[in-house]
Amino acid sequence: MPIIAIWIILAVCAVIAPPHWDDVTLDGDLAYLPAHSPALIAEREYAAAFPDRKAKSQIVIIASRRDEQPLTEAQWKTIDRLASPFQNAQGIEWLHQGEAAKRDERAALFKRAEAALTEAELLDYDAAAPVWNLATLAKLQDGTEAEVQQLRAQAIALDPHLEKETAATLPIDSPDWKLFDVWTRHTDVVGNMLVDPEERAGLIVLHLTNELAATDNIRIVSQIEALVDKQREAIHAAGDEELELGITGSAAIGGDMLLAAKESISSTEFYTIALVIIILLVVYRAPLLAMAPLLSIAVSFCVATWLVAALTLVDQIPGFGWWDFEVFKTSKIFIVVILFGAGTDFCLFLISRYKEELAKCGDPSEAVVHALSGTANAICGSALTTIVGLGMMFFAEFGKFRNSGPAIALCLIVTLAVCLTFAPALLRMLGRRTFWPMSVDSLQDRSSDSRVNFWELIAAAVSQRPALLLAITVSILLIPAWRPIWLRVTTGHAVEVSYDLLNDLPADRPAKRGANQLARFFPLGQANPVMVMAKTDSGDFESKEGSATIEQLMKTLFEADPRVAQVYSSENPLGHRPGRITFSERVLKSHIRTREQFLPQTPEMKGKAALFRVVIDENPFSLEAIDALKNIEGALAKYRDNASGNWTDLQFFLSGTTAGVRDLRSVTKSDTQRIEVLVVLGVAAVLLMILQRPVVCAYMIASVLLSYYATLGMTEWFFAVMFPDTYQGLDWKAPLFLFVILIAVGQDYNIYLATRVFEEQRKHGANAGLRIAIRHTGGIISSCGVIMAGTFVAMCFGQLLAIVEIGFSLTVGILVDTFIVRTIMMPCFLTLWTRRKDPTQS
Repeated sequence: MPIIAIWIILAVCAVIAPPHWDDVTLDGDLAYLPAHSPALIAEREYAAAFPDRKAKSQIVIIASRRDEQPLTEAQWKTIDRLASPFQNAQGIEWLHQGEAAKRDERAALFKRAEAALTEAELLDYDAAAPVWNLATLAKLQDGTEAEVQQLRAQAIALDPHLEKETAATLPIDSPDWKLFDVWTRHTDVVGNMLVDPEERAGLIVLHLTNELAATDNIRIVSQIEALVDKQREAIHAAGDEELELGITGSAAIGGDMLLAAKESISSTEFYTIALVIIILLVVYRAPLLAMAPLLSIAVSFCVATWLVAALTLVDQIPGFGWWDFEVFKTSKIFIVVILFGAGTDFCLFLISRYKEELAKCGDPSEAVVHALSGTANAICGSALTTIVGLGMMFFAEFGKFRNSGPAIALCLIVTLAVCLTFAPALLRMLGRRTFWPMSVDSLQDRSSDSRVNFWELIAAAVSQRPALLLAITVSILLIPAWRPIWLRVTTGHAVEVSYDLLNDLPADRPAKRGANQLARFFPLGQANPVMVMAKTDSGDFESKEGSATIEQLMKTLFEADPRVAQVYSSENPLGHRPGRITFSERVLKSHIRTREQFLPQTPEMKGKAALFRVVIDENPFSLEAIDALKNIEGALAKYRDNASGNWTDLQFFLSGTTAGVRDLRSVTKSDTQRIEVLVVLGVAAVLLMILQRPVVCAYMIASVLLSYYATLGMTEWFFAVMFPDTYQGLDWKAPLFLFVILIAVGQDYNIYLATRVFEEQRKHGANAGLRIAIRHTGGIISSCGVIMAGTFVAMCFGQLLAIVEIGFSLTVGILVDTFIVRTIMMPCFLTLWTRRKDPTQS
C-alpha cells in the first residue's frame, strides 16, 4: 500500500503542479537546424546587411474569380477592404515600437506607423480604426489639439461606439499577429508583383517575424482565417458568387500543419486508450486485469511528462545556463503510443508469470515475489533496448531528433520503474481478484490442457523442420525487403523520402486549398521566394560598375534553371526577364523603397551587398525546387570563379523556405545514417549484457533488421498504391522512427522468449525446454504484440500523412516481428543452434 500511495501522490502532484507539458513544448523544423547550416548562415548574413528586415515567414491571402476572368473594380475594392485591418495592425505595431524606442529612433518608427495607418484608411474609407489610431499617433508626435480632435471626431462619426473609447489604441484592432510588414497592390515597388498580369487575381502578403512552423502560428493563422471567413460571408451576402478568397504561404502551411498535428495528438490519445482497453478485455476477459496496466501507465504518463517538462527549465537555475533541453508537441504522440504499448507489455509479462506462480503456490504475496524475480531481468532488458535505442538520437545534429529521442527514453524509464514497483504492489493488493470473473485454477487448467493447441503445433513444427521454415520465412520477407536493401547498399539510403509539408497536409486544409488557388495565377514559389544575397568587400554595388554586376547576376539567375520564373532586384524591381526597360521600370529603379528592399542602408554595409528575390515555379518544399536551387548555386559559383577586378571576392548566401528544406534534407540524412549505426551497436551491447551469447545476439539483430527492410518495402507499396498521383516518397521522419523503434522494441519479445527458453532448457533439456518456452510465452507475446501494434494503429487516425505513415509502418513492423520473427524465425534458429551445439538433440 505505501508504494501505491507514493506513486498516486506523485501523479496527482504532477497533474497539479507546474510546469505543464503544453506550456513548455515547442515545434518547428527549420529553427532547429545546426548553426553551421548554409541557410542559417545566410540568415545571419542577411540580418547583418538588413537589420531592419526581420520577416521569417509569410501568410498570403489570394483573391480571384472562380471563372478566372479579370476582377471587377468592385471586387478590387473588396480586396482592399480586406487588407485594411492588416495595415492598421501593422501601423499599431510601429506605433508601439515608436513609443518604446529611443528618441533618435522614434521619428522613423512613427513615420512608418503613419504610412501604414494612412494606407489602411485609404484601403477602407469606412474603417474607423485607422483614423482613430492616426489621432493617437498625431498626439504622440506632438500634433495640435485641433488636429487630434478632428481625427477623433472623424473616427467617431464612422463608429459612434468610439465616443466612450479612452485607450491609446483600439484593443479590438490591435491583435498580436507578429507582423513585420504588409504588402498590397498599392505598396510602392512590390505592389506590381502582387497582381496577376491579366488582373485575374491579387495578393495580400503578410510578413511575420515567426518561423514558418512556430507554434504561435496556430493562433495567428486561426485569427486571420476567421477574419477572411467574415469577409467571405460579406461577399456572399452582397450576392457575389464569383470572388474567391484563399490563404496560403509558409506560415499558413506551418500553422495548418501544427494544427493538424495537435488534432492528431488528441485522436491518437483517444484511440490508443480505447484500443488497448478493447484488446485487453477481448483477449483476457478480466476487467481488473485490464485495469492494472492502464492504471500503471496513467501514473507513469503523468509523472514522466511532468519530469520532462521540468527538465526544460533547468537552464533557468543559476549556473546551469549551459543546459539545452527542449521538448516538442509532436513528441507527445510517440510518448503516448510507446508508453501505452511498452507499459502494457511489461505489465502483461509480469501478470502472465504471476498467474503461473499463483496457480502453483496460492499465496498472492509469494506469487508476486516469484513472478517479479522471474521476469524482472527480461522486462529490464526489453526496456533497456528501447531506452538505449531512443537515447542514441541524442547524437543527432538536428535539434528535434537530439531532444525527442532522450525525452521519450526518459518517459520509458519512469514507466519501467512504475511497472516494477507500482504494478506488483497492485497485483498483490488485488490477489486472485485480478483474474475475475475467471479463477486462477481454471486458467491454469486451460493452459496445461493436454490437447494440442496452436503453440504446441508451432513448437512441433519448429522442432521437426527448423531449417525449412526459416528458409521459407526469410524468402518471403526478402520480397518486400529487396529494394530497400539494394538502395541501402548502392546509395546509402534505404528509401527516398519527402520533405513536402504542403503535400503532407490533408486536401481540405485552408493552406493547401489556397496554394492550389495561387498556382492557377502565379508561379508556385511566389509566396516563398529564394533570397539570394551577394556580398563583396572590395566591390561597390552602389556604383555604376555595381549596377552592371547586379544585371549580370540577374541574368545568371534566370539562366541557371528553366524553373526560375522571376528575379527581383534593385535593377529589376518588377522581376521580368532581361529585355527593354520601360519608363515605369526606370522610375521604380530610383525609388527609395527599391533601394531599401534590395540594397543595405546601414553605413557599414552600404554598397557591400545586393539582394535578389528569386521565384521558382515549383512547390518550395519539393525535391524539384531543391534541384533548381542546386542549379542556382552552381551557376553562381561558376560566375564567382570567372569574376575579375573588384568582384573576385564575391560570396553568395541563399535563404528562404527551399534553402531551409535543402539543409533539413542534408542534416537529417546524415543523422539517419549515424543514428542507425549507433542504435544497432547500442542494442547489440544490451543484448550481449543480458544473454551473453554473441551468436544469438547477432541473429536477433539480423532478424529484426530484415523485418525493418521488409516493413519499409511494404509501407512504400501501400502508400504508392493508395496515393498514386501525389506520392513522392515516405515522410522524412518515418524511416528513422521506424528504425529506432522497431530495432529497439522488436527485441523485447526476442529477449522475453530467449530468457524463458534458456531458463526452461536448464530444467528440461534443449528440445523440451524450447517447446515448453514456446507454449508458455506464445500467447502472452502475441497478445503483447497485438496491443503494441494497436497503439501504433491509433496513429493512423491522425490528420497528417506523416503521422499516418509512421503509424502504419510501425504497426506492420510490430506484427511482422511478433508473428514471423518471434513466432517462427527465432525458435527455428534456437533449435538449429541447439542442435549444432548438441547433435543428440536433433
